[in-house]
Amino acid sequence: MHWVMLAALAAQSTFLPLDRGEDTMEKKTGLWFRPDLGKAEDVLPLKTRMWATKESVTGGVALKCVFEKGARGKLTFEKENWPAGSAGITFYAKASKPVKVIVGMKAFRPVEIGTDWKKHDLTWESLESTREKPEIGWQFVFRISSPIEERTILWLDRIGVETVFDPSPKIEPQSGPDATFSSKEMLYGAEHLAKTLARAKSKQPFKVIALGDSITAGAQMTRGSLEIKAADGVQFLYFSHLARLWEEHFGFKGIAPVQFGHGGWTAEKAMEVVDKEVVAAAGPDDLVILQFGGNDMSWAGKSAAQWKESMKKLIARVKTKTDQVLLMGTTAGGDLVKKKAETEKTLKELVAEEKVAAADTGKFFYYRGDAFAYAMLANEFHPDFMGHITMAEMIAPILTGKERVYPE
Repeated sequence: MHWVMLAALAAQSTFLPLDRGEDTMEKKTGLWFRPDLGKAEDVLPLKTRMWATKESVTGGVALKCVFEKGARGKLTFEKENWPAGSAGITFYAKASKPVKVIVGMKAFRPVEIGTDWKKHDLTWESLESTREKPEIGWQFVFRISSPIEERTILWLDRIGVETVFDPSPKIEPQSGPDATFSSKEMLYGAEHLAKTLARAKSKQPFKVIALGDSITAGAQMTRGSLEIKAADGVQFLYFSHLARLWEEHFGFKGIAPVQFGHGGWTAEKAMEVVDKEVVAAAGPDDLVILQFGGNDMSWAGKSAAQWKESMKKLIARVKTKTDQVLLMGTTAGGDLVKKKAETEKTLKELVAEEKVAAADTGKFFYYRGDAFAYAMLANEFHPDFMGHITMAEMIAPILTGKERVYPE
Protein backbone atom coordinates (compact mmCIF):
# COMPACT_ATOMS: atom_id res chain seq x y z
CA MET A 1 0.00 0.00 0.00
CA HIS A 2 1.32 3.43 -0.90
CA TRP A 3 2.57 5.47 2.05
CA VAL A 4 0.11 8.31 1.29
CA MET A 5 -2.80 5.88 1.69
CA LEU A 6 -1.30 4.55 4.92
CA ALA A 7 -1.03 8.07 6.29
CA ALA A 8 -4.65 8.76 5.34
CA LEU A 9 -5.88 5.65 7.13
CA ALA A 10 -3.81 6.47 10.22
CA ALA A 11 -5.36 9.95 10.28
CA GLN A 12 -8.84 8.40 10.31
CA SER A 13 -8.04 6.13 13.24
CA THR A 14 -9.28 7.07 16.69
CA PHE A 15 -8.02 5.22 19.77
CA LEU A 16 -10.42 4.68 22.68
CA PRO A 17 -8.66 3.30 25.76
CA LEU A 18 -10.00 0.43 27.81
CA ASP A 19 -12.33 2.16 30.22
CA ARG A 20 -14.89 1.94 33.00
CA GLY A 21 -16.67 5.26 32.59
CA GLU A 22 -14.21 8.06 33.33
CA ASP A 23 -11.53 5.63 34.52
CA THR A 24 -9.24 4.53 31.70
CA MET A 25 -6.13 2.38 31.51
CA GLU A 26 -4.30 5.35 30.00
CA LYS A 27 -4.97 7.57 33.01
CA LYS A 28 -4.82 4.98 35.80
CA THR A 29 -2.75 2.02 34.68
CA GLY A 30 -4.01 -1.31 35.99
CA LEU A 31 -7.23 -0.03 37.56
CA TRP A 32 -10.06 -2.62 37.16
CA PHE A 33 -7.68 -4.96 35.25
CA ARG A 34 -7.18 -7.69 37.85
CA PRO A 35 -5.35 -11.03 38.05
CA ASP A 36 -7.25 -14.23 38.61
CA LEU A 37 -5.42 -15.83 41.53
CA GLY A 38 -7.47 -19.02 41.40
CA LYS A 39 -9.05 -20.65 44.44
CA ALA A 40 -8.35 -19.70 48.05
CA GLU A 41 -5.79 -22.48 48.41
CA ASP A 42 -3.92 -21.17 45.35
CA VAL A 43 -3.36 -17.59 46.54
CA LEU A 44 -0.27 -18.01 48.72
CA PRO A 45 2.52 -17.76 48.02
CA LEU A 46 1.45 -14.96 45.70
CA LYS A 47 2.21 -16.04 42.13
CA THR A 48 1.03 -12.96 40.23
CA ARG A 49 2.20 -9.40 40.74
CA MET A 50 1.34 -6.33 38.69
CA TRP A 51 2.57 -2.78 38.70
CA ALA A 52 2.58 0.30 36.52
CA THR A 53 5.91 0.57 34.75
CA LYS A 54 7.63 3.22 32.68
CA GLU A 55 8.77 0.45 30.33
CA SER A 56 6.21 1.36 27.71
CA VAL A 57 5.49 2.47 24.16
CA THR A 58 3.11 5.37 24.76
CA GLY A 59 2.76 7.89 27.54
CA GLY A 60 5.52 6.50 29.70
CA VAL A 61 3.26 4.16 31.70
CA ALA A 62 2.40 0.54 30.90
CA LEU A 63 1.30 -2.51 32.89
CA LYS A 64 3.88 -5.09 33.93
CA CYS A 65 2.65 -8.54 34.99
CA VAL A 66 4.95 -11.09 36.60
CA PHE A 67 3.64 -14.66 36.65
CA GLU A 68 5.53 -17.17 38.79
CA LYS A 69 5.40 -20.93 38.21
CA GLY A 70 1.89 -22.19 38.80
CA ALA A 71 0.18 -18.85 38.20
CA ARG A 72 -3.01 -18.84 36.17
CA GLY A 73 -1.63 -16.23 33.82
CA LYS A 74 -5.09 -14.70 33.52
CA LEU A 75 -6.20 -11.07 33.74
CA THR A 76 -9.78 -9.83 33.61
CA PHE A 77 -11.53 -6.51 33.10
CA GLU A 78 -15.27 -6.18 33.60
CA LYS A 79 -16.73 -4.51 30.52
CA GLU A 80 -19.80 -5.34 28.46
CA ASN A 81 -20.35 -2.33 26.18
CA TRP A 82 -18.03 -1.67 23.25
CA PRO A 83 -18.38 1.03 20.58
CA ALA A 84 -20.46 -0.15 17.61
CA GLY A 85 -18.86 0.28 14.21
CA SER A 86 -15.31 0.16 15.54
CA ALA A 87 -12.67 -2.07 13.98
CA GLY A 88 -11.87 -4.13 17.09
CA ILE A 89 -9.51 -4.39 20.03
CA THR A 90 -5.93 -3.17 19.84
CA PHE A 91 -3.01 -3.41 22.26
CA TYR A 92 0.76 -3.36 22.44
CA ALA A 93 2.55 -6.21 24.16
CA LYS A 94 5.84 -7.95 24.73
CA ALA A 95 6.98 -10.79 26.98
CA SER A 96 10.13 -12.13 28.62
CA LYS A 97 9.83 -15.13 26.27
CA PRO A 98 7.48 -15.90 23.37
CA VAL A 99 3.99 -16.76 24.64
CA LYS A 100 0.54 -17.23 23.23
CA VAL A 101 -2.44 -15.45 24.76
CA ILE A 102 -6.19 -15.80 24.40
CA VAL A 103 -8.09 -12.51 24.31
CA GLY A 104 -11.81 -12.38 25.16
CA MET A 105 -14.22 -14.85 26.73
CA LYS A 106 -15.42 -16.34 23.44
CA ALA A 107 -12.29 -16.50 21.30
CA PHE A 108 -9.94 -19.47 21.22
CA ARG A 109 -7.48 -18.33 18.56
CA PRO A 110 -4.18 -17.52 20.31
CA VAL A 111 -2.24 -14.31 19.71
CA GLU A 112 1.52 -14.72 19.59
CA ILE A 113 3.44 -12.29 21.82
CA GLY A 114 7.16 -11.91 21.18
CA THR A 115 10.01 -10.36 23.14
CA ASP A 116 9.82 -6.99 21.37
CA TRP A 117 7.00 -4.47 21.54
CA LYS A 118 4.40 -5.06 18.83
CA LYS A 119 0.94 -3.70 18.12
CA HIS A 120 -1.76 -6.35 17.89
CA ASP A 121 -5.09 -5.66 16.20
CA LEU A 122 -8.00 -8.06 16.69
CA THR A 123 -11.12 -7.56 14.60
CA TRP A 124 -14.47 -8.16 16.25
CA GLU A 125 -14.98 -11.01 13.80
CA SER A 126 -11.81 -12.73 15.05
CA LEU A 127 -13.28 -12.45 18.55
CA GLU A 128 -16.49 -14.22 17.48
CA SER A 129 -18.47 -10.97 17.32
CA THR A 130 -19.48 -8.27 14.82
CA ARG A 131 -18.66 -4.61 14.12
CA GLU A 132 -22.35 -3.72 14.26
CA LYS A 133 -22.80 -5.10 17.77
CA PRO A 134 -19.47 -5.90 19.44
CA GLU A 135 -19.94 -8.37 22.29
CA ILE A 136 -17.27 -10.58 23.83
CA GLY A 137 -18.82 -11.45 27.19
CA TRP A 138 -19.09 -9.48 30.41
CA GLN A 139 -15.33 -9.78 30.99
CA PHE A 140 -12.47 -8.75 28.79
CA VAL A 141 -10.13 -11.70 29.40
CA PHE A 142 -6.40 -11.81 28.68
CA ARG A 143 -4.98 -15.30 29.34
CA ILE A 144 -1.68 -17.01 28.60
CA SER A 145 -2.74 -20.19 26.84
CA SER A 146 -0.16 -22.63 28.21
CA PRO A 147 0.64 -23.50 31.86
CA ILE A 148 3.14 -21.19 33.55
CA GLU A 149 6.14 -23.46 34.16
CA GLU A 150 8.67 -20.71 34.90
CA ARG A 151 8.66 -17.00 35.70
CA THR A 152 7.07 -15.17 32.78
CA ILE A 153 6.81 -11.40 32.45
CA LEU A 154 4.19 -9.76 30.27
CA TRP A 155 4.05 -6.05 29.41
CA LEU A 156 0.80 -4.52 28.13
CA ASP A 157 0.24 -0.99 26.88
CA ARG A 158 -2.37 1.10 25.07
CA ILE A 159 -5.18 -1.42 25.38
CA GLY A 160 -8.44 -0.34 23.84
CA VAL A 161 -10.45 0.01 20.65
CA GLU A 162 -9.66 1.71 17.36
CA THR A 163 -12.29 2.98 14.97
CA VAL A 164 -9.90 2.10 12.13
CA PHE A 165 -6.75 0.12 12.83
CA ASP A 166 -3.65 2.27 12.46
CA PRO A 167 -1.51 0.39 9.92
CA SER A 168 1.70 2.30 10.68
CA PRO A 169 1.84 3.04 14.41
CA LYS A 170 4.63 5.14 15.81
CA ILE A 171 6.40 3.08 18.46
CA GLU A 172 8.81 4.91 20.76
CA PRO A 173 9.70 2.42 23.50
CA GLN A 174 10.81 3.72 26.86
CA SER A 175 12.91 1.50 29.07
CA GLY A 176 15.09 1.49 32.16
CA PRO A 177 14.47 0.43 35.75
CA ASP A 178 11.39 1.63 37.59
CA ALA A 179 11.75 3.88 40.61
CA THR A 180 11.55 1.82 43.77
CA PHE A 181 10.05 2.51 47.17
CA SER A 182 11.35 1.30 50.53
CA SER A 183 9.17 0.33 53.45
CA LYS A 184 11.44 2.61 55.53
CA GLU A 185 9.89 5.61 53.79
CA MET A 186 6.33 4.86 54.94
CA LEU A 187 6.65 3.47 58.48
CA TYR A 188 6.70 5.86 61.42
CA GLY A 189 6.96 5.34 65.18
CA ALA A 190 8.06 1.70 65.31
CA GLU A 191 9.48 2.42 68.76
CA HIS A 192 5.94 2.84 70.06
CA LEU A 193 5.21 -0.81 69.31
CA ALA A 194 7.97 -2.04 71.60
CA LYS A 195 5.54 -4.02 73.74
CA THR A 196 4.11 -5.80 70.69
CA LEU A 197 7.60 -6.54 69.41
CA ALA A 198 8.65 -7.98 72.78
CA ARG A 199 5.57 -10.15 72.87
CA ALA A 200 6.21 -11.45 69.33
CA LYS A 201 9.85 -12.18 70.13
CA SER A 202 8.85 -14.14 73.22
CA LYS A 203 6.22 -16.00 71.13
CA GLN A 204 3.33 -14.83 73.29
CA PRO A 205 -0.10 -14.68 71.58
CA PHE A 206 -1.91 -11.43 70.91
CA LYS A 207 -4.68 -10.07 68.69
CA VAL A 208 -4.40 -7.68 65.76
CA ILE A 209 -7.70 -5.81 65.85
CA ALA A 210 -8.46 -3.77 62.73
CA LEU A 211 -11.13 -1.06 62.85
CA GLY A 212 -11.56 0.64 59.51
CA ASP A 213 -13.65 1.52 56.50
CA SER A 214 -14.48 -0.47 53.36
CA ILE A 215 -10.83 -1.41 52.83
CA THR A 216 -10.81 -3.24 56.15
CA ALA A 217 -14.24 -4.66 55.24
CA GLY A 218 -12.70 -6.09 52.05
CA ALA A 219 -14.73 -4.23 49.44
CA GLN A 220 -13.85 -5.38 45.89
CA MET A 221 -11.25 -7.84 47.20
CA THR A 222 -12.50 -10.70 45.01
CA ARG A 223 -12.47 -8.76 41.72
CA GLY A 224 -10.66 -10.93 39.20
CA SER A 225 -10.58 -13.92 41.57
CA LEU A 226 -14.27 -14.78 41.61
CA GLU A 227 -13.79 -18.41 42.66
CA ILE A 228 -12.86 -17.18 46.14
CA LYS A 229 -15.85 -16.63 48.40
CA ALA A 230 -15.84 -13.50 50.53
CA ALA A 231 -15.72 -15.47 53.77
CA ASP A 232 -12.66 -17.36 52.56
CA GLY A 233 -10.99 -14.18 51.34
CA VAL A 234 -10.79 -12.37 54.68
CA GLN A 235 -7.59 -14.29 55.42
CA PHE A 236 -5.87 -12.34 52.61
CA LEU A 237 -6.85 -8.84 53.74
CA TYR A 238 -4.00 -6.61 54.88
CA PHE A 239 -4.46 -7.12 58.64
CA SER A 240 -4.85 -10.90 58.32
CA HIS A 241 -1.81 -11.27 56.09
CA LEU A 242 0.12 -8.96 58.40
CA ALA A 243 -0.57 -11.35 61.29
CA ARG A 244 0.53 -14.26 59.08
CA LEU A 245 3.78 -12.54 58.06
CA TRP A 246 4.61 -11.79 61.69
CA GLU A 247 3.90 -15.37 62.71
CA GLU A 248 6.22 -16.60 59.97
CA HIS A 249 8.96 -14.17 60.93
CA PHE A 250 8.84 -14.80 64.69
CA GLY A 251 8.22 -18.52 64.33
CA PHE A 252 5.02 -19.20 66.21
CA LYS A 253 1.24 -19.41 65.85
CA GLY A 254 -0.95 -17.21 67.95
CA ILE A 255 -1.34 -13.76 66.32
CA ALA A 256 -5.07 -13.59 65.75
CA PRO A 257 -6.55 -11.07 63.29
CA VAL A 258 -9.90 -9.50 64.20
CA GLN A 259 -11.93 -7.56 61.64
CA PHE A 260 -14.25 -4.59 62.15
CA GLY A 261 -14.78 -2.98 58.75
CA HIS A 262 -17.50 -0.48 57.81
CA GLY A 263 -17.97 0.62 54.23
CA GLY A 264 -18.05 4.38 53.68
CA TRP A 265 -17.23 5.29 57.27
CA THR A 266 -15.10 8.14 58.52
CA ALA A 267 -13.03 8.30 61.69
CA GLU A 268 -15.73 10.48 63.24
CA LYS A 269 -18.40 7.87 62.49
CA ALA A 270 -16.21 5.13 64.01
CA MET A 271 -16.55 6.77 67.42
CA GLU A 272 -20.04 5.26 67.54
CA VAL A 273 -18.68 1.70 67.66
CA VAL A 274 -15.10 1.91 68.95
CA ASP A 275 -16.10 1.04 72.52
CA LYS A 276 -18.33 -1.87 71.52
CA GLU A 277 -16.06 -3.33 68.87
CA VAL A 278 -12.50 -2.49 69.93
CA VAL A 279 -12.36 -1.44 73.57
CA ALA A 280 -14.54 -4.39 74.59
CA ALA A 281 -12.44 -6.85 72.57
CA ALA A 282 -8.91 -5.58 73.20
CA GLY A 283 -6.60 -6.73 75.93
CA PRO A 284 -3.61 -4.75 77.25
CA ASP A 285 -1.23 -6.71 75.02
CA ASP A 286 -3.21 -6.48 71.80
CA LEU A 287 -2.39 -4.32 68.78
CA VAL A 288 -5.13 -2.12 67.31
CA ILE A 289 -5.05 -0.85 63.73
CA LEU A 290 -7.10 2.26 62.95
CA GLN A 291 -7.67 2.54 59.19
CA PHE A 292 -9.50 5.72 58.26
CA GLY A 293 -8.88 8.82 56.16
CA GLY A 294 -9.90 7.94 52.61
CA ASN A 295 -13.58 8.72 53.19
CA ASP A 296 -12.81 11.58 55.54
CA MET A 297 -10.77 13.50 52.97
CA SER A 298 -12.77 12.53 49.87
CA TRP A 299 -16.56 12.43 49.84
CA ALA A 300 -16.93 13.66 53.45
CA GLY A 301 -14.95 16.80 52.63
CA LYS A 302 -12.94 16.77 55.87
CA SER A 303 -9.66 18.60 56.08
CA ALA A 304 -6.53 16.86 57.27
CA ALA A 305 -6.87 18.81 60.53
CA GLN A 306 -10.43 17.53 61.05
CA TRP A 307 -9.35 13.98 60.28
CA LYS A 308 -6.54 14.38 62.81
CA GLU A 309 -8.92 15.48 65.57
CA SER A 310 -11.22 12.52 64.92
CA MET A 311 -8.25 10.15 65.00
CA LYS A 312 -7.12 11.62 68.31
CA LYS A 313 -10.51 10.82 69.80
CA LEU A 314 -10.38 7.25 68.51
CA ILE A 315 -6.86 6.77 69.84
CA ALA A 316 -7.93 8.05 73.26
CA ARG A 317 -10.70 5.48 73.47
CA VAL A 318 -8.44 2.63 72.34
CA LYS A 319 -5.80 3.62 74.87
CA THR A 320 -8.22 2.93 77.69
CA LYS A 321 -7.34 -0.71 76.97
CA THR A 322 -4.05 -0.81 75.01
CA ASP A 323 -1.41 1.70 73.97
CA GLN A 324 -0.27 -0.45 71.06
CA VAL A 325 -1.82 1.41 68.14
CA LEU A 326 -0.97 1.44 64.42
CA LEU A 327 -2.54 4.07 62.17
CA MET A 328 -3.07 3.47 58.46
CA GLY A 329 -2.87 6.02 55.68
CA THR A 330 -5.07 6.06 52.59
CA THR A 331 -4.98 4.15 49.32
CA ALA A 332 -5.45 6.02 46.01
CA GLY A 333 -8.51 7.58 44.47
CA GLY A 334 -10.43 10.80 44.05
CA ASP A 335 -8.26 13.80 44.78
CA LEU A 336 -6.31 12.13 47.59
CA VAL A 337 -3.11 12.59 45.55
CA LYS A 338 -3.44 16.33 46.13
CA LYS A 339 -3.56 15.69 49.88
CA LYS A 340 -0.60 13.31 50.00
CA ALA A 341 1.71 15.82 51.71
CA GLU A 342 -0.99 16.78 54.24
CA THR A 343 -1.66 13.14 55.02
CA GLU A 344 2.03 12.45 55.62
CA LYS A 345 2.36 15.51 57.86
CA THR A 346 -0.75 14.57 59.83
CA LEU A 347 0.34 10.99 60.40
CA LYS A 348 3.76 12.11 61.61
CA GLU A 349 2.14 14.61 63.97
CA LEU A 350 -0.14 11.92 65.38
CA VAL A 351 2.83 9.59 65.88
CA ALA A 352 4.74 12.26 67.78
CA GLU A 353 1.82 13.58 69.83
CA GLU A 354 0.00 10.34 70.62
CA LYS A 355 3.01 7.98 70.81
CA VAL A 356 1.55 5.55 68.26
CA ALA A 357 2.91 3.99 65.07
CA ALA A 358 1.75 4.65 61.50
CA ALA A 359 1.94 3.13 58.02
CA ASP A 360 1.69 5.85 55.39
CA THR A 361 0.15 3.70 52.66
CA GLY A 362 -0.88 6.76 50.65
CA LYS A 363 2.76 7.75 50.29
CA PHE A 364 3.42 4.25 48.98
CA PHE A 365 0.62 4.27 46.41
CA TYR A 366 1.46 7.73 45.11
CA TYR A 367 5.25 7.67 45.21
CA ARG A 368 5.48 7.85 41.40
CA GLY A 369 2.38 9.95 40.82
CA ASP A 370 -1.26 9.38 40.06
CA ALA A 371 -0.94 7.33 36.84
CA PHE A 372 1.24 4.73 38.60
CA ALA A 373 -0.92 4.42 41.73
CA TYR A 374 -3.66 1.99 40.70
CA ALA A 375 -2.13 -1.34 39.64
CA MET A 376 -2.98 -2.87 43.04
CA LEU A 377 -6.54 -1.58 43.12
CA ALA A 378 -9.74 -3.27 41.97
CA ASN A 379 -11.34 0.15 41.57
CA GLU A 380 -10.60 3.54 43.04
CA PHE A 381 -9.72 3.17 46.75
CA HIS A 382 -10.15 -0.63 47.08
CA PRO A 383 -7.31 -3.18 46.72
CA ASP A 384 -7.91 -6.67 45.41
CA PHE A 385 -6.25 -9.64 47.13
CA MET A 386 -2.93 -8.90 45.46
CA GLY A 387 -3.11 -5.31 46.67
CA HIS A 388 -3.96 -6.29 50.26
CA ILE A 389 -1.11 -8.81 50.37
CA THR A 390 1.35 -6.24 49.02
CA MET A 391 0.23 -3.65 51.55
CA ALA A 392 0.81 -6.15 54.36
CA GLU A 393 4.28 -6.93 53.02
CA MET A 394 5.17 -3.24 53.12
CA ILE A 395 3.82 -2.78 56.67
CA ALA A 396 5.32 -5.93 58.22
CA PRO A 397 8.83 -4.40 58.65
CA ILE A 398 7.49 -2.13 61.39
CA LEU A 399 7.94 -5.20 63.63
CA THR A 400 10.32 -7.45 61.70
CA GLY A 401 12.84 -4.74 60.83
CA LYS A 402 13.38 -6.43 57.44
CA GLU A 403 13.18 -3.76 54.76
CA ARG A 404 10.84 -4.41 51.85
CA VAL A 405 11.42 -2.72 48.50
CA TYR A 406 8.68 -2.30 45.88
CA PRO A 407 8.70 -3.38 43.13
CA GLU A 408 11.10 -6.20 43.81
